[in-house]
Amino acid sequence: MRKPKVKKTVFKMLTGVIIGSAVGSILGLTLAPKKGEETRKYIKDKSMEVFLRSKEAIKDKEKMGFCKRQLVKWLTKKK
Repeated sequence: MRKPKVKKTVFKMLTGVIIGSAVGSILGLTLAPKKGEETRKYIKDKSMEVFLRSKEAIKDKEKMGFCKRQLVKWLTKKK
């Protein structure tokens, strides 16, 4: 009976880390002493880079370590 509780706890923790990182990054970038146009371009470029890396990682599941493979499997699991 511990597994569902652990799974929920891990999910909540990962969700918090992801949301916190995103909010912190956005606030840090928007409050940085750069022009708005430069900041928006930087955010756009980095977002696309992260998207492409995650897309590539999902395709190359076999090359990943066990933990990463399990995380991708868990996040892409259909309910």
